[in-house]
Amino acid sequence: MGCGCSRRAGSTLAGGGGTAKSYTYQVTSPSGEDLGTYLTPLEAKREVRRAGGGTIMRVADTPT
Repeated sequence: MGCGCSRRAGSTLAGGGGTAKSYTYQVTSPSGEDLGTYLTPLEAKREVRRAGGGTIMRVADTPT
């Protein structure tokens, strides 16, 4: 009885009926040039490393 094996999972990802947000990552070079949009932070970090620097900005996508 103490393990809770038969219990249901508590909350969902969106938690309480709201919509879950998804994010993309916008990469800009040090000179201000747009280097693209990436789906994961790892891809964005790789692009910044490849370009020799830059900034990563997380952008919230609006669900359609």
